[in-house]
Amino acid sequence: MQAVTASKLLSASCVVLLMVGLLFRAFVYGHLYLAPGEPYGISDVIELLLGSILIVFLGATAVLALVLGIKGPKHNRVAALWSSLTIIVILLVVAPLHTLVARWASA
Repeated sequence: MQAVTASKLLSASCVVLLMVGLLFRAFVYGHLYLAPGEPYGISDVIELLLGSILIVFLGATAVLALVLGIKGPKHNRVAALWSSLTIIVILLVVAPLHTLVARWASA
């Protein structure tokens, strides 16, 4: 039962990290300092860190979903399925949403 709770927590954390990254891109990214003549600024570093953390959380969620899917009773497999679907949806929507938010923020 603790693994199912951990799976729910990791899945929810992935969704929250995605939302934080999108909100950062929409409302904060353009307002942070960029030194003249520099191709990257602190906002790019923060966005890279948020993306890296999201990838780590997605990986941890995938490993836990795999373990739950292989081992345990039916409710473990159901939790593994929901976690897997969460990962797939996030992977499918992160690039289009990021592009859309960046376009809206620059308009």
